[in-house]
Amino acid sequence: MQLDERLAAIAAFVPHGTAVADIGADHAYLAATLVMKGIAQRAVVGDLSAGACAAARRTTIAQRLTREIDVRQGDGLSVLTPGEAESIVIAGMGGALIAEILAGAPAILSSVQTLVLQPMNGAAKLRRWLYTNNWDIVDETLARAGGHLYEIIRAEHGAAEMPDDVLLHIGARLYEKRDPLLHEHIEGKIVKLTRVVEGMNASEKARHGKEYRDTVSRLAALRTLFALL
Repeated sequence: MQLDERLAAIAAFVPHGTAVADIGADHAYLAATLVMKGIAQRAVVGDLSAGACAAARRTTIAQRLTREIDVRQGDGLSVLTPGEAESIVIAGMGGALIAEILAGAPAILSSVQTLVLQPMNGAAKLRRWLYTNNWDIVDETLARAGGHLYEIIRAEHGAAEMPDDVLLHIGARLYEKRDPLLHEHIEGKIVKLTRVVEGMNASEKARHGKEYRDTVSRLAALRTLFALL
């Protein structure tokens, strides 16, 4: 199986020799690749959709991995028992939803060493939740696939200082390491936020609100960081 750039970048963040759970795994291509390459010893694939679970089981059968990969239908981390997974992957969902899934399973997370997360949106909310709940973002990367740019986060247990608001939106690690796609990443955020500000400018009520002031301030900070690249 050939993983696209997004899944390949996610796979690269999973520690070697781990027991992994992939939540919302769809066809289980990631889990199957991790097991076949020896990165994961075993895997649990969880998805709320019966159709996705059926597709995942077809993959495990086709790749002769039914002993190594357990496919389970269920909501979020409810498919796991404490201590069962050392690493958890949650990809392809909104950042707020990922944070909600993590917040709802403290007993599961207590024994998890690594989180690999790929939010489709709301990355700042997810980063804020991680820092607030004693997860340190140790690395981040960007991947382009299908014409889209994806943010991928690797977090481990540990207290870390909360970055500035603008770095929560960009990704402090991405900025520190000057990710090869950082220029495009920040520019895209500037374009989107500029449209938001222009839309708010059309409303006198919006222009006098806190959200407007915060948005304008964030846009200015993004432009400043962009100019420093």
